[in-house]
Amino acid sequence: MSAPPLHSAATLTERRLRLIFTSLVVLVSLAWFATLGTRRLLEPDEGRYAEISREMVTTGDWVTPRLNGIKYFEKPALQYWATAASYHVFGLNEFSARLWTGLTGFAGIVFAAFAGRRLFNLRTGYAAAAILGSCLMYIIIGHINTLDMSLSFFLEWAIFSFLLAQTAPAKSPSERYWMYAAWIGAALGFLSKGLVALILPALTFLAYTVVTREYSSWKRLHPIAGLSLFLLITAPWIIVVSLRNPEFPFFFFVHEHFARFLTTVHERDAPWWYFLPLLAVGAMPWTSIGFPAFLTSWRADTQPGIQVRRFLWLWIMSVVGFFSLSHSKLPPYIIPAFPALALLIAETLPRMHTHRVRLHFLIIGICVGALTLIIALLPNDVAGQRSVDLVMTLRPRLALSFLIVTMSALLAAGLIKRLGLHTAVAILGLGATSGLSLLVYSSDALRSTRSEYTLAQQLAPTLTDNHTLYAVNQYSQTLPFYLGRTFTLVGYRGELDFGLTQEPELWLQDTEAFLQHWSTDINPVAIMEISMADQLKQRSIPFRVLATDNDLIAIAKPLEQP
Repeated sequence: MSAPPLHSAATLTERRLRLIFTSLVVLVSLAWFATLGTRRLLEPDEGRYAEISREMVTTGDWVTPRLNGIKYFEKPALQYWATAASYHVFGLNEFSARLWTGLTGFAGIVFAAFAGRRLFNLRTGYAAAAILGSCLMYIIIGHINTLDMSLSFFLEWAIFSFLLAQTAPAKSPSERYWMYAAWIGAALGFLSKGLVALILPALTFLAYTVVTREYSSWKRLHPIAGLSLFLLITAPWIIVVSLRNPEFPFFFFVHEHFARFLTTVHERDAPWWYFLPLLAVGAMPWTSIGFPAFLTSWRADTQPGIQVRRFLWLWIMSVVGFFSLSHSKLPPYIIPAFPALALLIAETLPRMHTHRVRLHFLIIGICVGALTLIIALLPNDVAGQRSVDLVMTLRPRLALSFLIVTMSALLAAGLIKRLGLHTAVAILGLGATSGLSLLVYSSDALRSTRSEYTLAQQLAPTLTDNHTLYAVNQYSQTLPFYLGRTFTLVGYRGELDFGLTQEPELWLQDTEAFLQHWSTDINPVAIMEISMADQLKQRSIPFRVLATDNDLIAIAKPLEQP
């Protein structure tokens, strides 16, 4: 009787890695999706994008995006469609509103694992997923209903597919299909947030060609078939929305792209170095090895053909540099840099001394542990007496969140020699993902200052279809979603200025025009700041209070006396 075949150490290691990665996927999936529906929508972005999709469902118009019933052309419609479809399946709630963001963020983690394995090796792929899924900024943006995470995923799809095509045998079916995938990713990125999905890859490709003087990739772009795919995906909506709204092309392509980038029209200007500290903080808990990995990866490319590491390096530089030059800056803009950074860190790990990585884990554990202790010992009135309830609500959650990160970092440091470098990375990755997901969940304690859910809950039982709603000198982005109603705007234009220019009948110019409607409408309800209501009281305009929350108040006409 022959002895059973012995498995090689490499095979056993690969099986262990697969088991670890499978367990990691299950646990990270639970942590990732668990908080999507546990928090109220925040002002202003979450309310805005949730409401646009709600109005698509309500009106049945999936071509012309509208916010508060007013044309809204700042962004393309892909995420609106996806969220509207989510409403049909899961109902009108916070989970549905954030689901597309959560799905694309999680898909980015999975695709980083796949691309890392194909471009480098199995360990690099798994480490890239663990690192990306535990980066602070990636987790936060992956759980907030904005357009940035979906753009990041489709750009990751485009860039990694391009690299997979360029590393495939020349003129092979694999090269062709991966290049088609890259063009499709760029097209879906365009439908997510516009021309930036073309500009950033093109800028990186040009920079790569100039810096490396490597021109072979130009012959492998499949531009005719690729552009055809791009237009097949993007052109139908652009054509239809332009035919229905002739004002769309100029506003979308000129105002929302060139004016946003070149001028301060959106009042979001900041210093050129604005994104550098955000990148450092956003990469935590991997910052201390991330930047050395970023710098050393440039010298690691020696193979002929496409130089993957240098291309990823230039991609990160292009994303950060492009938005640093823009006069419109917001923290989520650099999210597309994180998948490439995670892959570079993961690829560099085998060239790092184990002692150095262990020291990194220890530093993370000590620093976050000290922060945990500080939070636990803070006095209740640290932020002022008015914030006592907020501090007491947040403190246990924050302390637990940071304690999980601390314990995982110290555990990874203690087991790195016994279990190996990549297993230790997986331990820290899982712990950081779980702890930081709890941190995201804890943000719901802030909803009283960032969401009008409470006001909507007070107001909804008093409203009927006969009531006319007015938003006076302000506009809360979350109220229309939670009330399922749109408002007549009074004295406020903001980001709806262009739409109101096209449909001025949807707006009242000032308080005096509003008071004329107030006097003639049968059932008017007005939302305004409390200070505005005080002014009406001083003018002896009678009203009754329906609801109050934070600085807003909802008023109606007095009940008629019998």
